[in-house]
Amino acid sequence: MNQFLKKIGIATTLAMMFAGPAMAAEESASDVQAVRALFLRQAAGATAHDIHEMEAVFATALPGQPDPVSFVARAYRYWGRDEVIAHFRRTFAGTWRFEPDETAIKISLLSKDVAQIYAPTRVTVGPAGQPPTVAQFHMTEFAIRTPEGWRIATIVAVPAQ
Repeated sequence: MNQFLKKIGIATTLAMMFAGPAMAAEESASDVQAVRALFLRQAAGATAHDIHEMEAVFATALPGQPDPVSFVARAYRYWGRDEVIAHFRRTFAGTWRFEPDETAIKISLLSKDVAQIYAPTRVTVGPAGQPPTVAQFHMTEFAIRTPEGWRIATIVAVPAQ
């Protein structure tokens, strides 16, 4: 099995595991556009330090369901929507810019209700009153379809260097 996974790749394996019945091309294109717009909305909200916009892009748990939101990076891990929002509240007190390369964004529909977002992204960050640092990241996010439409559930930030 391990050799098989290496040959076809982890991402392909995950896509095969989560793939449901084939979606109509129009539905797929519409969903890809909606997920892309959601991600760009998140990027604009983050750069603007708009905590209300950030709250709006993250998924909320349905009654009786576990909180689907998480944010994992090298330096930290936040589990749950409230922890992720609290992290951004603290971060927004200083310098924070989130600038994805819009020409390189990739959206993969893993099922009719789950999408993967990949975007090479430049992040500028620094505590208030201190010089910021700039770093390049391979951002991978997962969006889920909710009663309110597509929402971000998971962010994984992988340093590019």
